Amino acid sequence: MPKLRKKKVCKSSACGKEFEPFQSMQKVCGVSCAIALNSEKAITKRNKEIRKAKRDHYRSSLQWQHKKTQAEFNKMRRLEELLWFLERGKEPECISCGKTKMDWCCGHFKTVGAQSGLRYSPDNTKLQCNRYCNMGLSGNIDGNKTTRGYKQGLRDRFGDDEAERIIEYCETTTAPVKFTCDQLESDRAKYSARSRELMESPLINHYLK
Repeated sequence: MPKLRKKKVCKSSACGKEFEPFQSMQKVCGVSCAIALNSEKAITKRNKEIRKAKRDHYRSSLQWQHKKTQAEFNKMRRLEELLWFLERGKEPECISCGKTKMDWCCGHFKTVGAQSGLRYSPDNTKLQCNRYCNMGLSGNIDGNKTTRGYKQGLRDRFGDDEAERIIEYCETTTAPVKFTCDQLESDRAKYSARSRELMESPLINHYLK
């Protein structure tokens, strides 16, 4: 008497019924379901290919490249700014309000949308508290009743001559810059490498603990 095989559930989504297979590797109950299953697999494969193509296209787009590169640049600049203060034996402070021990971010003097040539410029970026000055006061450039503002912060930190050079440079660098995906990928790798280097600094490590 032939041995009965354990029943299986047909893999075709249009069927799904139990059947007794006549082969151990059998996945469907019959020819029609085999055709349907192959069609389903082809559709699934095609959908995966479409999603991958869309994902690859997005990742190759300038928008995606800028997003990733900006994040790496901002991280590098935060670390560079922290190290600037720590090497001088000073407590890191916000360029706009002068407060210490804040939620640090990379504060842009000119926004990335306003002047594209400055979005990755060290002169245009200084250590800033994120929630209050950067987000709450849009960079807090000119200050208010209780804070000095970005411009005065530059003067207090670097002196009048260097501060005016930075401000003039940021005010006059208005020519738009056309970036390429290859350029941004290359720059992002450099920013990432620089951040890893900075993280090896004993001063940075001690401060971030």
